[in-house]
Amino acid sequence: MPNILTFVPRLAVMLAITTPLLAGAQQQQSKRSQFVITKGKDTVAVELFSRDGNALTSEIYQTNGPRTQYTMDLKPDSSISHVEFTRVTQNNQSIGISIFFLDSTVKAQMSAQGQTEQLEFSSRKAIPMLAVSFALCEQIVHASHLGVGQSATYTAIRLGAGDTTQLAVTRFHKDSVSFVMQGAQLKAVLGTKGEIVGGVHLGQGWTITRKP
Repeated sequence: MPNILTFVPRLAVMLAITTPLLAGAQQQQSKRSQFVITKGKDTVAVELFSRDGNALTSEIYQTNGPRTQYTMDLKPDSSISHVEFTRVTQNNQSIGISIFFLDSTVKAQMSAQGQTEQLEFSSRKAIPMLAVSFALCEQIVHASHLGVGQSATYTAIRLGAGDTTQLAVTRFHKDSVSFVMQGAQLKAVLGTKGEIVGGVHLGQGWTITRKP
C-alpha cells in the first residue's frame, strides 16, 4: 500500500452557547488526556487525545518534526469503522489515508503531491495501527475484548508506513497486553477500566506514560 493520503482541512464551527448545561457539555467533550513518549531523558512525542461519544480524535507531535492528526469513528462494540488520517512531514508535506472498514471489505483512498489512488481488499479482521499512538493501541484493546491468556491476529494497516502487516494482540496478564508486528513490539500496562496507563516500545527503547 503506498504511503500517501488525502489532506482534509479543518472546518471552523461557531456554536452559540445559550445555557450553562450546554456549556458544561461542550467543556466535557473537549477534555483531553495525553501520552508522553520518552527515550531516556529525551521526549520523543506527545499525543493529545479525546473520546467523544463514537469518535476518537488524536494529535501527535514528534520532536523530530512530523505532526499527525486523526479521527476515527467507532462502532458500539468499540471497533473502528472509519479513519481520517493526516501527517505533515519534516518537509511540510501533507500525506495520509482515508479508510472505511466494512463488514468484509476495506476501502481506502490515498493522495499526496496531487496524486490520488483508491484501493479495496477483502478482510474481516483489519484494523489501523500506528506505533506512536497509544490512544489507538488502547482502542484496539477495547475492541478485541480479550480475556487473560487470549490472543487475536489482525491485518494491520500501518498508517505511518502506508502498508499492511500481521498484528498479534495478546492479553498475557489481567493488567498487561502486547502488540507484536513486523518491526515493532509494544507492551502496555492496563488500569482497572482497561485503559492504558503506561507502556514500552521495546525496539525503539521508548517509555510511554499516561497523564490526565
